[in-house]
Amino acid sequence: MNSDSPAPIRREPTNQEALALKLVSGLLMLIGILAFVYLGYAIATNDDLRQAVHGPDIPGIGVEIVKVEPEAGAEPSYFEMQPIPGGEAIAAGVLQGDRLTRVDDTDITPDMSIEQVRVLIAEEDVPRERDDFVIAIEFLRPQEDGGFQSISRSVPKNVAPIFIIAYLQNFGIVLPLLVIVLGVLILRLGIRLWRGDSPAARWATVALLWMIVGLVVIAIRNFWVDGKGGLVTDQPFNFLNGLTGALPVLIAIIPLALALRWLSGALNWLFLSEETLSSRNTRFAWSLLIPTLAALILVAGQPLEQTFITSLTDDTFSASRPVRFVGLANYTNLLSIQLTTVDCRKDNSGQCERTPNGSIVWERSSIETEEAERVRQLSRQERQQFVRFQEVSTIPISADRGVRILGKDAIFLTAFGNTVWFAVISVTLELILGLIIALVINSAFRGRGLMRTAMLVPWAIPTVVAAVLWQTILRPDQTGIFNKLLMDLGLLDKPQQWLANTGPWMASIIAVDVWKTVPFMALLLLAGLQTIPGDIYEAAAVDGANRVHQFFSVTLPLLRPTIAIALIFRTLDALRVFDVFQVLLDTTRPSMATYNFDRLVAGRLAGYASAVGVLIFIMIFIFTVIYVRIVRIEHT
Repeated sequence: MNSDSPAPIRREPTNQEALALKLVSGLLMLIGILAFVYLGYAIATNDDLRQAVHGPDIPGIGVEIVKVEPEAGAEPSYFEMQPIPGGEAIAAGVLQGDRLTRVDDTDITPDMSIEQVRVLIAEEDVPRERDDFVIAIEFLRPQEDGGFQSISRSVPKNVAPIFIIAYLQNFGIVLPLLVIVLGVLILRLGIRLWRGDSPAARWATVALLWMIVGLVVIAIRNFWVDGKGGLVTDQPFNFLNGLTGALPVLIAIIPLALALRWLSGALNWLFLSEETLSSRNTRFAWSLLIPTLAALILVAGQPLEQTFITSLTDDTFSASRPVRFVGLANYTNLLSIQLTTVDCRKDNSGQCERTPNGSIVWERSSIETEEAERVRQLSRQERQQFVRFQEVSTIPISADRGVRILGKDAIFLTAFGNTVWFAVISVTLELILGLIIALVINSAFRGRGLMRTAMLVPWAIPTVVAAVLWQTILRPDQTGIFNKLLMDLGLLDKPQQWLANTGPWMASIIAVDVWKTVPFMALLLLAGLQTIPGDIYEAAAVDGANRVHQFFSVTLPLLRPTIAIALIFRTLDALRVFDVFQVLLDTTRPSMATYNFDRLVAGRLAGYASAVGVLIFIMIFIFTVIYVRIVRIEHT
């Protein structure tokens, strides 16, 4: 293009062009408003939310109670059950005419009123946190011979879900927030376009393009799901049903496509204001990020959100009762800590008593004594719900006094300490040894290729297999390879209990993990070393720097981003360590991941285990941010 040619000048739109601009901007504003309308409609018509507000269609066990007064002298009055169709009573086998004789632990007598019996059946006075959501009833069923058959049933109660639980389980947090944000952005974009804003016109083309792509994806999904009668079924594909499900979405694409086509052309003669390179790059970057963010929300954000939502409940596996909302109670129980001082228990000589392995025997703390006294004053039901502080660890601060750490979940706090200690020591050793190995194999020597191949053997072995292998090596008797070797060398007089509670079990599993993962760390650092040009070392040598100075002034600064990446990867693995603890140790010495597994599988406490999982994620996130800040990876 000739540099002397005049720059294009924005002209005033014709009446038709102005109308088209108003239609396109109006379409965007309409889409933004429809986002809010759709969200409100989905919330208003949701069955679970409706039940949470108005109650279930068939409350309780779904049975009506009628008091029958026989003729005088015939027989005493009785209470007849009339099950409601579709209710839990019919599902449990209750029939019309069955005579109620007992509700839970209360006998039904003829002198009771109908209101008293209905109160027993409804259990309206039972708090939700103490409700088992089951009514145990006994009744008599008339027989053809004039007799009665005694029957007992445990009937689950149909109760309305708590509103916040129903909302979170159906809509979550991210999806409504995303709909609101997108609705606001599109509405604002339409308003700016209505006013003829040039940057808004360019952003509108991006928005229209990705809305079309999203509708195409939805149309394909509807075509498949409606055609197959479900996402995954064995039904033959019905082309007509699939087309019926996809056609409305395809029709909705037409106005968006027309608007995109017109607006893309209008950019050449209606919106000719200069656009900076930074603005163009920003728009292009967001165009590329949109599918990445969508995939991230679906793949990572939604499962994390559901885990957090579950952590706010007391959800359990295989439970017939409704989920209760407990808020932050699970987190409070996990993170409740108290510190107190304790004295050692004295023997007859006035010295602190010690266990056979040399540990000091401590007295009970004042907090533990007060709680024990408080438990004695509670009722049986209150005692079952009361969570006491338990000893996590006692740290000596003098010859006869120590600081005791107490927690409501002592096992979790122990697991937290085990995990952090394991991560810090193992990652530090792996970084040092990995850097040494990487420096060695980065130099030129005969057999370097074989050395690199052999180095990867421990990393290639699956972690569970390696743990089982080391379990054999570290057997606590003479059949253990490690004990046999050290005894033959004269370094041990008797076999060592490497993995026992009284032995160096933490050092043992750290050694196992270091042996397994040092090759991975060395491989990452080797890749970073290979990117450092040799000319820099030659220039440093000319300036008089020896090998040590070159390492600290050249190698480490240039290797800093690689070290940060290696530390992040290894710390992520170390903080969620599972295999080594699960295979080599028992449940009394868990990591956070093995404790999470135990609560989820053995305890079936889905809500509590979800809270543990969220805390693991938060801890990993904090460590990652610390690494990025310390190493300043964003500035390299």
